[in-house]
Amino acid sequence: MSMSSGKLKLNRTTASLLLIVASFFWGSSFVASKICLNSGLNQFEIVFYRFALGALLTLIIFHKQMKGISKAAVRTGFFLGLITSCTFTVEMFGLTLTQTTKAAFLTSTNLVIMPFLYWIFCRVRPGKNSIIAAFITLIGVGFLTLTHGFGSFQLGDGLMLFDACTYCFNTIVMLKTGETSSRVQISFFQFATTAAVMGVLTLFQGTSGTMPHPALIAILYMALLPTTICFIIKNVSLDYVNPIQVNLILATESTFCAIVSVILLHDVITPRMLIGIIIIITGILIEILHPTWKRGKGIKFTTESSTYAESMEAQKDTE
Repeated sequence: MSMSSGKLKLNRTTASLLLIVASFFWGSSFVASKICLNSGLNQFEIVFYRFALGALLTLIIFHKQMKGISKAAVRTGFFLGLITSCTFTVEMFGLTLTQTTKAAFLTSTNLVIMPFLYWIFCRVRPGKNSIIAAFITLIGVGFLTLTHGFGSFQLGDGLMLFDACTYCFNTIVMLKTGETSSRVQISFFQFATTAAVMGVLTLFQGTSGTMPHPALIAILYMALLPTTICFIIKNVSLDYVNPIQVNLILATESTFCAIVSVILLHDVITPRMLIGIIIIITGILIEILHPTWKRGKGIKFTTESSTYAESMEAQKDTE
């Protein structure tokens, strides 16, 4: 991995492997958040501690990449921070109203939302297999959440579905505005903006006044790995991996969450939930194994290009 010119550089294979690592840590972050909530911490203060420490750790670990800060990095990081604030506000309240494993799988539906948002904003139309995958995944969500008919759909379930949409917008904003900026700088301002918003909200909500040992360990863990390292991995990987494939890889976080939840939180997966999970995974596999895209005026990700940005330029040259 190279770090010349203030930008992290890697190849497409390495980026994909790092995304799998990030997926594991993000899946485990649902469990860490639940531990904080169970320890009595309030929703906003958890996210504030996580991203304030994340911003500090980014400055310490990647201080060389923070030289020569660009206005574009500040602007992109600011908008990403606002979206991230929304994402984690919804997520933290959703986690208090639904099961941890269910929350992770509902969030993973961003996999089938992303192709359609990508179509709207980047003019790349999804093919029939993507549409089939979307419907199959929605059926799986129904099995996972509607355990006693439509009346059993809880507010927490709806919040986690909305949360999935905000994850997609995070990727779209990075693609549209952060193409030429340092990913580390963007991530720092993303963390700082999120911490600032959550700090203000914490003033209104208040704090728990205590920091039990399990919650302290969970926050330190989330600040270092699921925040500092994982967000930078995702932001950097978007230079080398098609954004749809990024979401496909990160969708495995729900599986990792289920495993960690069963081990640490003793969550119980019912047969009906297991059926829903299998159906969702089927939808994911359809999109992974048989993606079909109609690239009219949209961006074509080419194997000849070393980065996604170069693919965008190559597509423009062919039009």
